[in-house]
Amino acid sequence: MVRDVRRLRRIRIDASSVRILTLRFFLTSFCFGCNSPSTTLQIPGTVEIRDVHVASLAAGRLARLLKDEGDSVGRGDTVAVLEQPGLAALVGQRRAQAEAARHRTAQVAAAVADSVRAANDFARAIPLRDRGIMSGQQFDNFASAAAAANARLQSARAAPSESRAAAEGLASTEAIRNDLVLTAPAAGIILTRYLEPGEVAGVGTPVVSIGIVSDPWVRAYVGERDVARIRVGTAVLIHADGVAAAIPGRIVEIAPRAEFTPRAALTDRERADLVFGIKVKFDDPAGRLKAGLPVTLDVPLTP
Repeated sequence: MVRDVRRLRRIRIDASSVRILTLRFFLTSFCFGCNSPSTTLQIPGTVEIRDVHVASLAAGRLARLLKDEGDSVGRGDTVAVLEQPGLAALVGQRRAQAEAARHRTAQVAAAVADSVRAANDFARAIPLRDRGIMSGQQFDNFASAAAAANARLQSARAAPSESRAAAEGLASTEAIRNDLVLTAPAAGIILTRYLEPGEVAGVGTPVVSIGIVSDPWVRAYVGERDVARIRVGTAVLIHADGVAAAIPGRIVEIAPRAEFTPRAALTDRERADLVFGIKVKFDDPAGRLKAGLPVTLDVPLTP
């Protein structure tokens, strides 16, 4: 009887010990999890796109605006056309000068032949004059013809240079005319129109801006306490309202300089306001993430 009681007490003590050890292990694990640093950082961000200002290298008056705000454009599409008064007439003049210079170039061979013939005639006239067979007036005529043919030859030899100069003048004028036709440098959407038809655009004055919607990215900011635990090339997840599945992305840039408020971070509390901008690229062929949309990033942190 006494032996059975002792055995029962031993069993109860062993069961209590197991429960105590289990509880101690749970508490130890829980406390370790509380003290260990987080491995994922959730930060807010905003979807951004690059915008390109389309401007002309030549001044002119806006004659036609072919695209309006919100219109889609492809690479190379004509967006606007400027004009300069008298430019068409100047192009025609330069083209006529170039054509005339080309004709003078073609006359070089004829001028060489005339000069050779006149020189030979003058050379044959010299002995005839010396022997008194040819009169002085005839000899002077041969000499004048040879000199005139030589002058025409020298003028014709300058024709190739004049032709090149005329061609370059025509190309320069046509380049100005081509610069007045503004095309889209990349596919995108017209975000803003800065001028109306009839207004004058100076050199470099933007006419429209195009948003490159095919290459979006996310701008976010990481606190100075966590920036040392993120790396360029780290894979992240992007969450947005209305988008069920997370969109994968990749950190492609970490700002080398901190931004903060206030301007001078002197105290520990103010140092907590220091942030570093990061840039996250992602692929979204469906175009679900629009420019300006707020998102949340899940950024893995290195130990």
